[in-house]
Amino acid sequence: MPLEPKRIRLWPWALLIMALLAVVAFRAGKKMPEPEQRGERDLAVGTQITQFHLEPLTGDARPISEAELKGKVTLVNFWGPWCPACAIEFPHLVELEEHFRGDPNFQFLSVSTNADPMDDRGLREGTEAFLKRQRASFSTYRDLQAQTIRHIAEATKLEEFGFPATVLIDSGGVIRGLWIGYIPGDEKSVREAVEKSLAKVSKNS
Repeated sequence: MPLEPKRIRLWPWALLIMALLAVVAFRAGKKMPEPEQRGERDLAVGTQITQFHLEPLTGDARPISEAELKGKVTLVNFWGPWCPACAIEFPHLVELEEHFRGDPNFQFLSVSTNADPMDDRGLREGTEAFLKRQRASFSTYRDLQAQTIRHIAEATKLEEFGFPATVLIDSGGVIRGLWIGYIPGDEKSVREAVEKSLAKVSKNS
């Protein structure tokens, strides 16, 4: 469901508090990882991605499979127009995508979902409206029947999945960073992790 207009008008501090409270802890029986356990130190780091499939949603996106992960550093962001934390994080991702856009070894995959990832009714319309408000020019994708989300959760032994979720995958298809929810400052650690992975690609080419 698209974000209600009343929520869009909420003043920034209230929205930030809502976002932090909405962050989903997705390891059963545990609280959300501390900052030092996020990103490059998350337990998911080192997991090989063997199944990956995204379908075009907006823009000139093309179908993406695990084959398209090979040889490129890939940053995948799962988000939804209904998600307050996603709205706060999104401008940082727009800046990050613009910064790395010219690097041929980098690709950014923005995956929009509804609150129920298995249901994509109205997803295109809600996503297009959100992108217009955010002035984002990149293409977006949909994860049909949440198949990629489910594979990542299974491969990394996660029992639940929260939004937003950002996954950094290296040129060999291995997870190098995972950020669940949004904590102010995540954008810095994401950028640093991307730069490290790109440096390795350049060194090995």
